[in-house]
This record gives sequence, structure tokens and C-alpha cells, in this order.
Amino acid sequence: MGLLNVIGNWFDQRYEKRVEYSKEQGVCPECQGKGFSMHGSEMYMLNSYLDCGGCSGSGLYTDWVETNY
Repeated sequence: MGLLNVIGNWFDQRYEKRVEYSKEQGVCPECQGKGFSMHGSEMYMLNSYLDCGGCSGSGLYTDWVETNY
């Protein structure tokens, strides 16, 4: 159980750093400011882009905060 806690804490810290960096840059942490997301095999096989669910396609940190908090 100790190893799982360490891994969980590492992921939490990594997420917090990514959100803080995105806040400094003013971009959405989920899409890195692109406004769209591609998942899994779609990145390599299909040209279907989905609006980012975190920022509703704007790519802005402020919209991400409104959606998630």
C-alpha cells in the first residue's frame, strides 16, 4: 500500500504543477491552449478533433477554471 500512496502522491503533485504552469501561461491545462483534444488512436488514425471539455474549445485558463471550479 505504501508504494501505491507514493505513486498517487506523485500524480497529484504532477497535476498541481501542470495546473500552476497553465495558470502562469493563461492556457487550459487539459488541451495546453489548443482548444481541442484527440484521444488514443484518434491521434494517429483519424482527423476528428473534439472541443476540449475543460475550456469548451477556447483554450483559456479562465474558462477552464469556470468549468471546473
